[in-house]
Amino acid sequence: MGDLVFNFVLFVLIYLIGFLSVSGFGKLFVNKNNLNYNKGNFFDLQIFGTIILLVSSYLIYVTIGTNHFINIFILFFGVIIYFFYKKDLNRVKLIHLIGLLTIILPILLISKTHEDFNTYHYFSIYEVFNNNLRIGVYNLNDRFFHSSHLIHNQSLYVFPYLNLKMIHLPIIYIYVSTIGYFLFLCFLNKNSEEVLFSIFCLLILLIKFNRLSEFGYDYIAQFLLLIAFHKIYFLINNDDEVIISIIFLLLSVLVKPISLLFIPLFFYVLVNKKYSFYKYLIKSRVLIISSLILILISSSFFKTGCFFYPINFTCFNKEQISWSEKEKIKDYSSMVRLWAKAYYTQKDSKYEKIEDESLFSKNFNWLKYWIEKHFFYKLFEFLIIVILSFLISYIYFTKHKSNVANKINKKLIFLGLSLLSILFWLVTVPQFRFGFAAIIIFSFIFLRIFLNKDIIFTKKKFFTLILIGLLVLNIKSIIRINSEFERNDFYTFTNFPYFNEIKIINNYKNIERSKFLHIEILNKKIF
Repeated sequence: MGDLVFNFVLFVLIYLIGFLSVSGFGKLFVNKNNLNYNKGNFFDLQIFGTIILLVSSYLIYVTIGTNHFINIFILFFGVIIYFFYKKDLNRVKLIHLIGLLTIILPILLISKTHEDFNTYHYFSIYEVFNNNLRIGVYNLNDRFFHSSHLIHNQSLYVFPYLNLKMIHLPIIYIYVSTIGYFLFLCFLNKNSEEVLFSIFCLLILLIKFNRLSEFGYDYIAQFLLLIAFHKIYFLINNDDEVIISIIFLLLSVLVKPISLLFIPLFFYVLVNKKYSFYKYLIKSRVLIISSLILILISSSFFKTGCFFYPINFTCFNKEQISWSEKEKIKDYSSMVRLWAKAYYTQKDSKYEKIEDESLFSKNFNWLKYWIEKHFFYKLFEFLIIVILSFLISYIYFTKHKSNVANKINKKLIFLGLSLLSILFWLVTVPQFRFGFAAIIIFSFIFLRIFLNKDIIFTKKKFFTLILIGLLVLNIKSIIRINSEFERNDFYTFTNFPYFNEIKIINNYKNIERSKFLHIEILNKKIF
């Protein structure tokens, strides 16, 4: 019992301290980029800090490699910055911040992780922490090439005694920050449209996305895109905020490259902003933007021999780059597209099976299988939650007086752009987790065009609504935690409060000896 209490207290302390630490590095981002952030959203700091730590952890990885001492130093250095670097940024009281983190804590208490975690996420973090740059590492694990860059941040949460038990923190921090971001808008914003969108997003986040065991990296990237959309839709006249939205888009691509499908929503920035904006962008943010792009390109090249592996023509042939796996990556990408379109679930379909892969992919032959196996399994329930969340938010706060349909042209433009993003998603990898941000945005704008009454926002009503959402989140989490204690398989919650950690044996016996020797040569330090 004593060990359980000690582990739980230690777990909670690191969870709280880590959040403050990342926010501390976010303050450095604000300072170095000369942002006037007195009126900015406090929870942006967490995303800024994630960017600083991503750049720092990647530099550590390609040079000296990280270790327990470096990780502890970074953790406490960020906390020191948070408390001693004021600059009018502490607009959220510490007690309120701790309260929010505590309310969300049950999500972090998991025994069973998602299936991909044991397959390659854990291995990828293990690899980054235990080694500095290893060129051609894709040859050691077929899935390592598409590991999220967030694994570098996660490698900073490997500590003595705890080992890899806290590596989910960078993921949960982005989730908490997304909730905090929209909460912040509700309390400090007088724009009824903005408040409606914030409440709408909050209800979806609390009701639908409350299982860390499902998150992976796909959900996290989509959360970042929701924040980026808020900035380009509601804060388009603020150059700083628009540039930050572009940086957040880059971060989401580093977390998950499929976020590139969101780019149509940024077309509005290209046509809306004048030339002076781009001069300002290049002058003021070139270092951080170029750093993120450089990480994206160099990491892909070192792993796979491609400048950007999702686009196959950026890959070198094996004759040009010895560790390149251009054809294997091409085949894997084709397999993922077939998987996303329900090719591999045809055996349980009511429709006649199509064996030929090219025929299955042609002329939307796959669509009926996808509707049967994915739409009604994943998307239909989500769309019900989205529509109900909007209607609850709208009816609960609406006026009886109709609003003039102002800025309808802007709504129609973004409706078209979000639809274009959805179409890109549909014809490439139409899995729910890769495109729900665009679906949320399209649904909000579409419904708002027809349900266009003003809303009267009151904090009392807001508290009631959000408390219900938080109650749903915690009830679902408590039921899940209890069920994990009652399991009788590997994932029984015997390691509370930590997830059930798989043991990684760092050997590669399944690799041809010649290939292994080749990799040993490639893995020499380059600095």
